[in-house]
Amino acid sequence: MELKQHQPTSGLLRKLVKFFWTLSSSKTAISGKLIPTNNIDLIINLSEPIKYSRSFKVESFSASHFRGIQKNYRTIEQNGPLDIVGISFRPTGFYPLIKLPVFRFFDQIIHMEDILPGFNQQIEHVSEIKTDAERIAFLEEKLTDYIDPASMPDERLELITSDFTKYSLSLNIRDYCKSNHISQKTLERMFKEYIGATPKTFLLITKFQQLRKYLMVHNYQSLTQIGYDFNYYDQTHFIKSFKSFTGNTPSRQIRVDDLLIDRLQK
Repeated sequence: MELKQHQPTSGLLRKLVKFFWTLSSSKTAISGKLIPTNNIDLIINLSEPIKYSRSFKVESFSASHFRGIQKNYRTIEQNGPLDIVGISFRPTGFYPLIKLPVFRFFDQIIHMEDILPGFNQQIEHVSEIKTDAERIAFLEEKLTDYIDPASMPDERLELITSDFTKYSLSLNIRDYCKSNHISQKTLERMFKEYIGATPKTFLLITKFQQLRKYLMVHNYQSLTQIGYDFNYYDQTHFIKSFKSFTGNTPSRQIRVDDLLIDRLQK
Protein backbone atom coordinates (compact mmCIF):
# COMPACT_ATOMS: atom_id res chain seq x y z
CA MET A 1 0.00 0.00 0.00
CA GLU A 2 1.47 3.36 -1.05
CA LEU A 3 0.30 6.68 0.39
CA LYS A 4 1.69 9.97 -0.92
CA GLN A 5 0.93 13.60 -0.05
CA HIS A 6 1.03 16.49 -2.52
CA GLN A 7 0.87 20.19 -1.71
CA PRO A 8 -1.54 22.36 -3.73
CA THR A 9 0.13 24.73 -6.19
CA SER A 10 -2.78 27.12 -6.76
CA GLY A 11 -2.66 30.20 -4.55
CA LEU A 12 -6.41 30.05 -4.04
CA LEU A 13 -6.42 26.37 -3.13
CA ARG A 14 -3.52 26.71 -0.69
CA LYS A 15 -5.93 28.75 1.46
CA LEU A 16 -8.50 25.93 1.43
CA VAL A 17 -6.63 22.63 1.02
CA LYS A 18 -4.06 21.17 3.42
CA PHE A 19 -2.86 18.63 0.87
CA PHE A 20 -3.87 16.22 -1.83
CA TRP A 21 -3.08 12.56 -1.29
CA THR A 22 -2.97 9.42 -3.39
CA LEU A 23 -3.42 5.88 -2.15
CA SER A 24 -2.77 2.82 -4.23
CA SER A 25 -2.49 -0.88 -3.57
CA SER A 26 -2.26 -3.99 -5.70
CA LYS A 27 -3.76 -6.18 -2.98
CA THR A 28 -7.08 -7.87 -3.54
CA ALA A 29 -8.65 -6.53 -0.33
CA ILE A 30 -7.98 -3.99 2.39
CA SER A 31 -9.72 -3.17 5.63
CA GLY A 32 -9.16 -0.65 8.39
CA LYS A 33 -10.66 2.15 10.43
CA LEU A 34 -11.63 5.67 9.50
CA ILE A 35 -10.65 7.72 12.54
CA PRO A 36 -12.21 11.19 13.11
CA THR A 37 -10.33 14.35 12.11
CA ASN A 38 -11.29 18.02 12.45
CA ASN A 39 -11.55 18.55 8.70
CA ILE A 40 -13.38 17.15 5.69
CA ASP A 41 -11.84 14.86 3.08
CA LEU A 42 -13.11 14.57 -0.49
CA ILE A 43 -12.49 11.08 -1.87
CA ILE A 44 -12.21 10.41 -5.60
CA ASN A 45 -12.41 6.65 -5.89
CA LEU A 46 -11.06 5.23 -9.15
CA SER A 47 -11.35 1.59 -8.11
CA GLU A 48 -13.96 -0.77 -6.68
CA PRO A 49 -16.56 0.66 -4.25
CA ILE A 50 -15.46 1.44 -0.71
CA LYS A 51 -17.68 0.12 2.08
CA TYR A 52 -18.03 2.10 5.29
CA SER A 53 -19.70 0.48 8.27
CA ARG A 54 -20.68 1.40 11.81
CA SER A 55 -23.21 -0.13 14.19
CA PHE A 56 -24.25 -2.72 11.60
CA LYS A 57 -25.00 0.00 9.02
CA VAL A 58 -23.03 -0.47 5.78
CA GLU A 59 -22.77 2.14 3.03
CA SER A 60 -21.03 1.64 -0.31
CA PHE A 61 -19.46 4.47 -2.33
CA SER A 62 -17.89 4.55 -5.74
CA ALA A 63 -16.79 7.64 -7.69
CA SER A 64 -16.49 10.84 -5.61
CA HIS A 65 -17.80 11.33 -2.08
CA PHE A 66 -16.90 13.25 1.04
CA ARG A 67 -16.89 12.58 4.73
CA GLY A 68 -18.45 15.16 7.01
CA ILE A 69 -16.71 15.54 10.34
CA GLN A 70 -17.18 12.29 12.23
CA LYS A 71 -17.83 11.91 15.95
CA ASN A 72 -16.81 8.21 16.08
CA TYR A 73 -14.75 5.83 14.00
CA ARG A 74 -16.05 3.76 11.08
CA THR A 75 -14.57 0.63 9.54
CA ILE A 76 -13.72 0.61 5.85
CA GLU A 77 -13.32 -2.23 3.36
CA GLN A 78 -12.45 -2.37 -0.31
CA ASN A 79 -11.90 -5.33 -2.62
CA GLY A 80 -9.56 -5.33 -5.57
CA PRO A 81 -6.63 -3.04 -6.43
CA LEU A 82 -6.95 0.37 -4.78
CA ASP A 83 -6.64 3.69 -6.63
CA ILE A 84 -7.80 6.81 -4.77
CA VAL A 85 -7.10 10.51 -4.96
CA GLY A 86 -8.05 12.38 -1.79
CA ILE A 87 -8.29 16.05 -0.93
CA SER A 88 -7.86 17.03 2.73
CA PHE A 89 -9.41 20.45 3.22
CA ARG A 90 -8.52 22.90 5.93
CA PRO A 91 -11.21 23.14 8.62
CA THR A 92 -12.91 26.10 6.87
CA GLY A 93 -11.91 25.04 3.35
CA PHE A 94 -14.82 22.90 2.21
CA TYR A 95 -17.56 25.51 2.46
CA PRO A 96 -16.36 27.62 -0.54
CA LEU A 97 -16.60 24.50 -2.72
CA ILE A 98 -20.19 23.54 -1.91
CA LYS A 99 -21.49 26.86 -0.47
CA LEU A 100 -23.88 25.06 1.88
CA PRO A 101 -23.93 24.88 5.70
CA VAL A 102 -21.39 22.13 6.32
CA PHE A 103 -23.04 20.94 9.55
CA ARG A 104 -25.80 19.42 7.39
CA PHE A 105 -23.30 16.65 6.66
CA PHE A 106 -22.00 16.09 10.19
CA ASP A 107 -21.27 12.41 10.84
CA GLN A 108 -22.35 11.46 7.32
CA ILE A 109 -20.72 10.28 4.10
CA ILE A 110 -22.20 11.93 1.01
CA HIS A 111 -22.02 11.40 -2.75
CA MET A 112 -20.65 14.55 -4.40
CA GLU A 113 -23.28 14.20 -7.11
CA ASP A 114 -25.97 14.78 -4.48
CA ILE A 115 -24.46 18.18 -3.67
CA LEU A 116 -22.86 19.25 -6.96
CA PRO A 117 -24.73 17.57 -9.83
CA GLY A 118 -22.39 16.92 -12.75
CA PHE A 119 -19.26 16.86 -10.59
CA ASN A 120 -18.33 13.29 -11.55
CA GLN A 121 -18.63 14.13 -15.23
CA GLN A 122 -16.38 17.16 -14.76
CA ILE A 123 -13.59 15.09 -13.22
CA GLU A 124 -14.05 11.75 -15.01
CA HIS A 125 -10.93 12.37 -17.14
CA VAL A 126 -8.77 11.97 -14.03
CA SER A 127 -9.05 8.19 -14.33
CA GLU A 128 -7.17 8.35 -17.65
CA ILE A 129 -4.27 10.36 -16.24
CA LYS A 130 -1.32 8.25 -15.17
CA THR A 131 0.95 10.44 -13.06
CA ASP A 132 0.07 11.90 -9.66
CA ALA A 133 1.35 15.36 -10.60
CA GLU A 134 -0.87 15.54 -13.67
CA ARG A 135 -3.87 14.25 -11.73
CA ILE A 136 -3.42 16.90 -9.03
CA ALA A 137 -3.01 19.67 -11.63
CA PHE A 138 -6.20 18.55 -13.37
CA LEU A 139 -8.18 18.42 -10.13
CA GLU A 140 -6.89 21.82 -9.02
CA GLU A 141 -8.23 23.33 -12.23
CA LYS A 142 -11.63 21.69 -11.82
CA LEU A 143 -11.96 22.60 -8.14
CA THR A 144 -11.06 26.23 -8.84
CA ASP A 145 -13.95 26.44 -11.30
CA TYR A 146 -16.38 25.60 -8.48
CA ILE A 147 -15.02 28.00 -5.88
CA ASP A 148 -16.63 31.40 -5.42
CA PRO A 149 -14.06 33.86 -3.97
CA ALA A 150 -16.92 35.69 -2.25
CA SER A 151 -17.57 32.60 -0.12
CA MET A 152 -14.00 32.40 1.21
CA PRO A 153 -13.77 32.41 5.04
CA ASP A 154 -13.02 35.84 6.48
CA GLU A 155 -9.94 36.67 8.51
CA ARG A 156 -11.79 36.63 11.82
CA LEU A 157 -12.97 33.07 11.34
CA GLU A 158 -9.49 32.01 10.25
CA LEU A 159 -8.04 33.53 13.43
CA ILE A 160 -10.65 31.81 15.61
CA THR A 161 -9.96 28.45 13.96
CA SER A 162 -6.24 28.96 14.44
CA ASP A 163 -6.75 29.75 18.14
CA PHE A 164 -8.95 26.68 18.65
CA THR A 165 -6.29 24.52 17.01
CA LYS A 166 -3.29 26.05 18.77
CA TYR A 167 -4.83 26.16 22.24
CA SER A 168 -7.11 23.12 22.10
CA LEU A 169 -5.70 21.68 25.34
CA SER A 170 -6.50 24.71 27.48
CA LEU A 171 -9.10 26.78 25.63
CA ASN A 172 -12.36 27.43 27.46
CA ILE A 173 -15.09 28.36 25.00
CA ARG A 174 -17.02 30.63 27.37
CA ASP A 175 -13.88 32.54 28.40
CA TYR A 176 -12.70 32.75 24.80
CA CYS A 177 -15.99 34.29 23.65
CA LYS A 178 -15.93 36.78 26.48
CA SER A 179 -12.36 37.92 25.87
CA ASN A 180 -12.91 38.17 22.11
CA HIS A 181 -16.30 39.92 22.32
CA ILE A 182 -18.26 37.25 20.48
CA SER A 183 -21.39 35.51 21.70
CA GLN A 184 -21.36 31.73 22.08
CA LYS A 185 -24.42 31.56 19.84
CA THR A 186 -22.62 33.44 17.07
CA LEU A 187 -19.53 31.26 17.47
CA GLU A 188 -21.59 28.09 17.23
CA ARG A 189 -23.36 29.36 14.12
CA MET A 190 -20.03 30.14 12.45
CA PHE A 191 -18.59 26.72 13.25
CA LYS A 192 -21.67 24.88 12.03
CA GLU A 193 -21.85 26.93 8.83
CA TYR A 194 -18.20 26.87 7.77
CA ILE A 195 -16.56 23.96 9.60
CA GLY A 196 -19.33 21.43 10.11
CA ALA A 197 -19.11 20.79 13.85
CA THR A 198 -19.88 22.61 17.07
CA PRO A 199 -16.98 24.44 18.74
CA LYS A 200 -16.94 21.84 21.53
CA THR A 201 -16.76 18.91 19.10
CA PHE A 202 -14.06 20.64 17.08
CA LEU A 203 -11.98 21.12 20.24
CA LEU A 204 -12.41 17.50 21.33
CA ILE A 205 -11.37 16.11 17.95
CA THR A 206 -8.46 18.53 17.65
CA LYS A 207 -7.19 17.53 21.08
CA PHE A 208 -7.51 13.88 20.14
CA GLN A 209 -5.55 14.44 16.90
CA GLN A 210 -2.75 16.14 18.80
CA LEU A 211 -2.73 13.38 21.39
CA ARG A 212 -2.57 10.64 18.76
CA LYS A 213 0.27 12.40 16.95
CA TYR A 214 2.13 12.74 20.25
CA LEU A 215 1.74 9.04 21.02
CA MET A 216 3.00 8.10 17.54
CA VAL A 217 6.23 10.09 17.76
CA HIS A 218 7.16 10.12 21.47
CA ASN A 219 8.25 7.52 23.95
CA TYR A 220 6.16 7.74 27.08
CA GLN A 221 6.47 6.42 30.62
CA SER A 222 2.87 6.66 31.81
CA LEU A 223 -0.43 6.85 29.96
CA THR A 224 -1.96 8.25 33.14
CA GLN A 225 0.44 11.20 33.04
CA ILE A 226 -0.24 11.80 29.36
CA GLY A 227 -3.96 11.83 30.12
CA TYR A 228 -3.43 14.56 32.69
CA ASP A 229 -1.09 16.47 30.36
CA PHE A 230 -3.87 16.53 27.76
CA ASN A 231 -6.42 17.72 30.33
CA TYR A 232 -8.47 14.57 30.79
CA TYR A 233 -10.07 14.34 34.24
CA ASP A 234 -8.67 10.90 34.99
CA GLN A 235 -7.48 7.75 33.25
CA THR A 236 -11.01 6.37 32.85
CA HIS A 237 -12.12 9.54 31.07
CA PHE A 238 -8.98 9.46 28.92
CA ILE A 239 -9.43 5.86 27.78
CA LYS A 240 -13.20 6.19 27.22
CA SER A 241 -12.74 9.29 25.05
CA PHE A 242 -9.87 7.70 23.11
CA LYS A 243 -11.84 4.51 22.44
CA SER A 244 -14.81 6.49 21.12
CA PHE A 245 -12.55 7.87 18.38
CA THR A 246 -10.54 4.72 17.59
CA GLY A 247 -12.28 1.68 19.06
CA ASN A 248 -8.98 0.88 20.79
CA THR A 249 -7.26 1.71 24.04
CA PRO A 250 -4.30 4.12 23.62
CA SER A 251 -1.71 1.35 24.02
CA ARG A 252 -3.46 -0.87 21.48
CA GLN A 253 -3.82 1.99 18.99
CA ILE A 254 -0.10 2.77 19.24
CA ARG A 255 0.67 -0.80 18.12
CA VAL A 256 -1.83 -0.49 15.25
CA ASP A 257 -0.35 2.86 14.14
CA ASP A 258 3.18 1.47 14.28
CA LEU A 259 2.11 -1.44 12.08
CA LEU A 260 0.39 0.90 9.61
CA ILE A 261 3.45 3.14 9.33
CA ASP A 262 5.59 0.07 8.70
CA ARG A 263 3.24 -1.12 5.95
CA LEU A 264 3.10 2.28 4.26
CA GLN A 265 6.88 2.57 4.23
CA LYS A 266 7.34 -0.77 2.46
